[in-house]
Amino acid sequence: MGEIGRDRREYLYEMSWREILLIIRGYRRRNVLLYQLQRLTAYGALFAMSGDKQQKGPEGWIPLYVDRYITEDVPVISEEEEKEMLEEIAALNKTE
Repeated sequence: MGEIGRDRREYLYEMSWREILLIIRGYRRRNVLLYQLQRLTAYGALFAMSGDKQQKGPEGWIPLYVDRYITEDVPVISEEEEKEMLEEIAALNKTE
């Protein structure tokens, strides 16, 4: 049956409805980056044609299920961690 990799007989007669729903859900979740790209493209076209009058942004205009998992918490690194990372970058640049 197409992209799920099962033959027609197995899909129609041998698989339970629960298994089919889980396969479909897995494929939809796997394509989340594609959905985000499509949303951003559609929003860009809308913004170019008419502007963002409501000022919602792409997330407010077409919400996706993954938006609820995105947090605005930005991890803060200490000065020691920053110094260590800069030293590692410098060391890697010297080896190349």
